[in-house]
Amino acid sequence: MVCRIHRIRQSSLCGDITMIIETDNIQLDDLPDLAGRLSRIGEIAREIEWLPDSTYKPMGCVVVDVEWYSLAAVAKSTSNAHAFTAMVKTKNTIAATALVRMQIEVAMRIHGLTLVEDVELAGTELMNGAKYSSLINRHTNKPLTDTVLHLELSKMYQWVTPAYRASCAAVHLDRMNIENKLTPINDRVFFNLSGTDSHASDEAYFHLADTFFVALRMTKQLLESFLATRPQPDERSAQLSAIREAATKDL
Repeated sequence: MVCRIHRIRQSSLCGDITMIIETDNIQLDDLPDLAGRLSRIGEIAREIEWLPDSTYKPMGCVVVDVEWYSLAAVAKSTSNAHAFTAMVKTKNTIAATALVRMQIEVAMRIHGLTLVEDVELAGTELMNGAKYSSLINRHTNKPLTDTVLHLELSKMYQWVTPAYRASCAAVHLDRMNIENKLTPINDRVFFNLSGTDSHASDEAYFHLADTFFVALRMTKQLLESFLATRPQPDERSAQLSAIREAATKDL
């Protein structure tokens, strides 16, 4: 259990971009089964995969460092979605929960790019191997550590910090790794040493799947906002034409 799902949506205007701000009150259509939830995850993963197409065109355009970083965020999200689906289908609860944390971290780091003084420089540093925590929050002059990042993101999405902290327990060797494996059978409780939880019902994964979906949806919204700040296809076409003209003028 990593976040509460309710049925209310709130909106706010961020510059020229309308963003959905999801607090603890999260709008999410209820679905009758786990298959539908996993299908919903697959659908939004495909939407994330196609996001860059509307911005990073035409073919052959120049993609700068920070834009490569955003492409990595897309690939990480689609990879996480594929892995989460596989882990839920095989009832690997601990690994599936850890993937929730991994997806929230993708969103944290995309949002963190809005907090630095120079996003282009930040992208270059990251692409050259710098740790994310070496970036500085321009508002506080403090490093963008994971703690800072999830607290900053929680200003927009209030469910993030409790969900992040809860899912961290699956990443680390924590009490959650014990409690999750205690299995009642008849009048006794056994400790399940297997990597999967074959006894668990599909319903036991509803909340986890909903939380992962909401994390993907949050990431999609943040990526859309980031992509809206980048040069759009017309400008990229002009840049590409100028590069080609410069390359051929002396031939």
